[in-house]
Amino acid sequence: MALAQTLSCRGSQPRILIVRLSALGDLVFATSLLAGLRARWPQAHIGWLAQAGFASILSGDPRIDDVIAVPAEIYRSPRAWLGLRRELAPRRFDWVIDAQGLAKSRLLAALAPGATRIGFASKEPLGFVLEHVLPKGGDIRDIASEYRFLAEAITGEPAPPPTLIVRDEAAQRAREALAGHGLQAGFIALCPFTTRPQKHWMEDYWPELASLLFEAGHRCAILGGPADVEAAQRIVDASPVPVVNLAGRTRLADLPAWIAQAGLVIGVDTGLTHIGTAVRRPTLALFGSTCPYLQGAESPLEVIYDALPCAPCKRHPTCNGRFDCLRGITPLRVAAAARELLSRA
Repeated sequence: MALAQTLSCRGSQPRILIVRLSALGDLVFATSLLAGLRARWPQAHIGWLAQAGFASILSGDPRIDDVIAVPAEIYRSPRAWLGLRRELAPRRFDWVIDAQGLAKSRLLAALAPGATRIGFASKEPLGFVLEHVLPKGGDIRDIASEYRFLAEAITGEPAPPPTLIVRDEAAQRAREALAGHGLQAGFIALCPFTTRPQKHWMEDYWPELASLLFEAGHRCAILGGPADVEAAQRIVDASPVPVVNLAGRTRLADLPAWIAQAGLVIGVDTGLTHIGTAVRRPTLALFGSTCPYLQGAESPLEVIYDALPCAPCKRHPTCNGRFDCLRGITPLRVAAAARELLSRA
């Protein structure tokens, strides 16, 4: 509470900059900061510094006054660096919150002039640019625990789960676009793709799952980015029942509105699955090599995680590519969990 009291004395409606550059899932989780800050200081000016490839997921959020996109070449281009510096200089933020804890995010936080800088403790260099350094606290079982802990330390109030706000007009556009693909609200969104192979559920399990869900009366669609189109098509081609391939067919900024139309989201530890919880859809998450969250969503949540002796291995698998932690999660188990979750929803 000491930090919250200190900050409260420095301005009734401060100008705040959040620095969380990437990745998609963490940007979604970090929205817990927005709700907490807005509740504490409704008239504050809140900006967000995000990597250009991810910034659009925050565009249109009424809680953010200014989304500032950081060019991908910022660390190797003096021109890009000077351009961002010139862009930040007149804004004069009172507080800068480094919600990433990396040297590169601290470096960018230091560009905002005249600010009190707050951030996570880490082994990364440049910690000296932060005036207030906080541990990554919270309950690991909770969704976005470290960001909620940070928000509570700053505001003095408990922080809510991460939330992405979908405007009515965006929801209507999503319904119309989905109808063009033969889908209605209530379809099941499958999110198979992520950045590391040890987080992937087996590719040949997805067609079987789609078949089991289809038999229960549910249409499925696969979501993913442009790089996932080929893999998504393999799943569609292998499926004995119709599955709609939406991978690469929507802009990142539109994905929350599309996912908000789903009756259920099933996915691995990936940003799209986390969007499901952030837009308050029933979500079934499959974890293996990473630490699972188990609670803290504002909508029905089920997590399947087999806590094998080697799990979570994170970035250092020891199974020689077998990925036993996810292989043991069979389509029958997932389909049964999906039916139970839908009955609760």
